[in-house]
Amino acid sequence: MEFPVEDFFEFIDRLQNEYESVIIVEGAKDKEALKFWEINYPIEILSPPLLEFSEGIMAKYSKDYQIILLLDADPEGKKFHNFLKNEFRKFGFRVNSGYWIKLQKYKVTHIEGLNSSKFQELKMKYSQIKIEKYIWFYLS
Repeated sequence: MEFPVEDFFEFIDRLQNEYESVIIVEGAKDKEALKFWEINYPIEILSPPLLEFSEGIMAKYSKDYQIILLLDADPEGKKFHNFLKNEFRKFGFRVNSGYWIKLQKYKVTHIEGLNSSKFQELKMKYSQIKIEKYIWFYLS
């Protein structure tokens, strides 16, 4: 791996525990990749036109919800990210781009890549560590 695996696992733990949040992704495969990592809160798939999409999200979720943008790091995804970040913030919504930035440090440019073969191996290790922590907690 090109990055510290433990750091990635901490990243996943934090992302799994972002309550009162909604994640926005570009496509169904992105949503599947997040579900693969047991991200189980609302995940919305971006659909054009962007202005109507953002208005729909603002109507569906209260300002108590944090909006996590996990768009691809290609030129189109960056354009979507900037537009949505500005649009949501203009209306007082909390926008979290930190996970998006961190994923790029892990060399993930497309969210759907989180369930590629490289990450499937990591998921097995991650699951094993979670099981061991769970057993240790209940046996001690």
